[in-house]
Amino acid sequence: MNDWMSVGGYFSSELESNRNEDSFTLDDVAVMAYGDINPMLSYLAELEATGFYQKNFTADTESGSQKFHFERMYGDLWLCDAYNVRFGKMLTPVGYWNLEPINVLRDTTSNPLYSTLLFPRFLTGIDINGYVPNTEGLKYNLFGQSTHDLDEEYINIPNTHFYGLSLDKEFSMEASAGGSIGEYIALSTRERTRFVQANAKYDVYQWGVTVEGIVARTDYADNRTDDTISGYAQGIYRFNPQHALVGRYEYYGRRHDDYTDHIGIIGYSYRPIYPVSLKGEYQWHSQSGEDRFLASFSVLF
Repeated sequence: MNDWMSVGGYFSSELESNRNEDSFTLDDVAVMAYGDINPMLSYLAELEATGFYQKNFTADTESGSQKFHFERMYGDLWLCDAYNVRFGKMLTPVGYWNLEPINVLRDTTSNPLYSTLLFPRFLTGIDINGYVPNTEGLKYNLFGQSTHDLDEEYINIPNTHFYGLSLDKEFSMEASAGGSIGEYIALSTRERTRFVQANAKYDVYQWGVTVEGIVARTDYADNRTDDTISGYAQGIYRFNPQHALVGRYEYYGRRHDDYTDHIGIIGYSYRPIYPVSLKGEYQWHSQSGEDRFLASFSVLF
């Protein structure tokens, strides 16, 4: 390991039980390389295989793919506090959850629907970012994509048109809040979606609360324009650095086909050491038959 290159990785496994099946998945296997080429230029490259191996105990079947894809590959040009440039394939700089894609770093096994259905999780393009001059702790990200993704295998919403602006205000070491606006056109349907997003966080040593929400307006192919609203509120109580209790409420409402789901989640997180995480959770859904139990074991190395 040196300034020019550091190599690491992570893996996560998941056990799921629901009304229809019981399964085990070696879900994410990834390797990363990152470093500083010079004082102004750094990089990160991440190769990942998702769904590496799955065993369906109910059907007694096995499946999986051991092919690795580029989940992230970008460079950072560091110019000054007010103006920096990230270019390549990166996480979309919206909110908090989307910027923590690695299971071992999160407090629950599952992702809220908010973070996967209403804006592209990744973009292949450019992100101009920094702290707004003459303000205290106000950070901006101005980002855009106008081409195909570098690797479309794990893209939740493929597109060649995605632009947005995010702001985040750091009030203190414990508290922050912000929001985003953006627009994208889905590649397969050509449906245009515009969104407004907001987020807030307060976190101290023993407990923390995170809230994120989004309103998305989509121009559908049948000439209808409808809104989708989604968000979550998550709280965590840490008994000590190893043990934590987590609760989350989620809402997802889509007017176009009158689909609504209320989700309640209670979970427990155990970290024997920081790079190792064991988590379990149970989900209650207002949609019939969607309740499930999840457990995961993940390691960062």
